[in-house]
Amino acid sequence: MAVRLAHSSYILTKDMTVPIPAESEWLSQNRMSDSECDSGSDADMEPPVHPVPTMQGAFEESMAETMEEADDPEAPDRMSVADSVSRRKMLLEQEDYERTVAGRWRQKPGEKFHPLWKLVAQISFGMHLLQQGMAKSDEEVIKILQTHVDEIDGFLERTTEDFDLAQGDIDERIRYLRLPLEHGDVFDTMLNDRSFRVAIVEGNEKIEHIIDRTAAAMIDALKDVQKGLDATRELAKYLTRVDKNWDDRTEEHDSVYLAMIGNTEGWTRAFLTLQSKGNHLRKGLVQLGGIVGEMQRRAGAASRRNLVSQISFLCRYTSLNTQRRLQDPLMVGIS
Repeated sequence: MAVRLAHSSYILTKDMTVPIPAESEWLSQNRMSDSECDSGSDADMEPPVHPVPTMQGAFEESMAETMEEADDPEAPDRMSVADSVSRRKMLLEQEDYERTVAGRWRQKPGEKFHPLWKLVAQISFGMHLLQQGMAKSDEEVIKILQTHVDEIDGFLERTTEDFDLAQGDIDERIRYLRLPLEHGDVFDTMLNDRSFRVAIVEGNEKIEHIIDRTAAAMIDALKDVQKGLDATRELAKYLTRVDKNWDDRTEEHDSVYLAMIGNTEGWTRAFLTLQSKGNHLRKGLVQLGGIVGEMQRRAGAASRRNLVSQISFLCRYTSLNTQRRLQDPLMVGIS
């Protein structure tokens, strides 16, 4: 089951139908706010200072990417909306492994910061705008915050789906392949048949490919999970710090703040759960790899037995043929 951690009811009510503005519009508002706070300077020409120093780089990269995409409507879509079954099919069948974040974000050349860090950087900056009273429109900032919350929720959902689907696939293969090993004598006898042996070897090669691809995706997903967990912890620390300096917040701001606290708590639990799922999947892959290795070992042993049997037969045949020739008086003296 996918984990859904949307706290939209805290932030937006369902009857709010104002269209969500483009992020480039929000970033433009950010620069306008900075300019008004420091007119006569070059502050509006530089990226705003982020309230969380460790997120400054991610925030600047996110701003630059958003403005580039706004200026280039022909920019390629780096996002995929494939479902979990389609994502796994592509993972296993594509010729080369392609690194993506939750099967959605593809890395751009020169990109330095993780998408989850950039999302959390935008969330914390949005909260900063509300807390400092710098937003041109609180409602638009809140709606932008909601889109970023949904993106992180989506990452958690997709990664949970991918882990669960992969785990189910690996568990099923373990159950299926473990059965012949539980009846080793019968399996070894069947391996004496060359066609059966070839089928086992070819099947094991396919399973090894599945193990390799699943392991690669799992390792990358766990890296993403760790990035998301680290970013969420930074956001939680920022929100704790903001709470001490936001005594005059309105009822709406208080609802947003409490919702974001709830989000960070829920995200932290979900990231930790994903780490547990990833580690469980890792154990399953090791177990499946061990079963495949044992089957390969038995197939190799059967092949060697078959080869030895063939050589022994040829040796006996040659020996008997030689004896017949020596015993045949017509063959004596013929070289």
